[in-house]
Amino acid sequence: MTLIRTAAITFTAACLIAGPAAAGTKDDIRDLQARLDAAEQALAGQSQAILKVSQMERQIQELTGEIERLQYELDQANTRLDAVSAVLAGDSNYETPGDFSGGVSDDGPMSLMPGAGDEGGAGDPIGDQIQQSSGAGQQGEASDVALPLDPNAAFDYASGFLLAGDYQRAKAAFQLYVDAFPNHPRTADAQFRLGEIHLALGENAAAADAFIAHIRNYPNDQRSAEAYLKLGTAFARLDKASEACTVFKTMKSKHPNAPTPVMQRADLEMSRIDCK
Repeated sequence: MTLIRTAAITFTAACLIAGPAAAGTKDDIRDLQARLDAAEQALAGQSQAILKVSQMERQIQELTGEIERLQYELDQANTRLDAVSAVLAGDSNYETPGDFSGGVSDDGPMSLMPGAGDEGGAGDPIGDQIQQSSGAGQQGEASDVALPLDPNAAFDYASGFLLAGDYQRAKAAFQLYVDAFPNHPRTADAQFRLGEIHLALGENAAAADAFIAHIRNYPNDQRSAEAYLKLGTAFARLDKASEACTVFKTMKSKHPNAPTPVMQRADLEMSRIDCK
């Protein structure tokens, strides 16, 4: 009995001694668990903050890109206005910028105007041919265009692509012609045809560029009035009604004796865009 009693007393004493230690350990575990939960919550909050910062940075990049795009479009619009103002003022020293860019239709080739040759006079081979070939869809690679050295042969070479409905090669060939033979008597016609091709392809800003160059460089050309008409048409298609109206009015004042179809077409366009 004595041994059993002694063992019981020893066990009880051990439990009394170990009790507070066990309780302390449990408290420590609970404290550690609480601290761990707090750390996890803090980490989750930090992750969300990092995600928000990343999203904000992405939004800032997108907004920056949009601002740059809008600034570029504004610069292009101002350049176009400067070009039109200079041409209409008769400033022959103004340097027309390169392709204004933009305004390209995805619909492929289209007729220049409703009705064959209605604005260019009867028998206009370019307007007629482009309209008749507008659905051909056979476009070549402009990279393989190489003009003959003779200006007349080069002009016929470029015209051959146009008559065949190969607008891309025709465009490249006439651009090469204008660059290679700036002072040849047929260059004014080449410049005009280049503008027509751009207009037929729906490349309205490039068409405006080409017709501005024609008006500036060849003010006495027999097709100058028509160049004004098509410049105004290009601006109208670019939703630049104010510029288009100014061009049409200038055409009428500078070319009061323009062919009747040209005048009629100008009146129609002015009515369509509500010129005052």
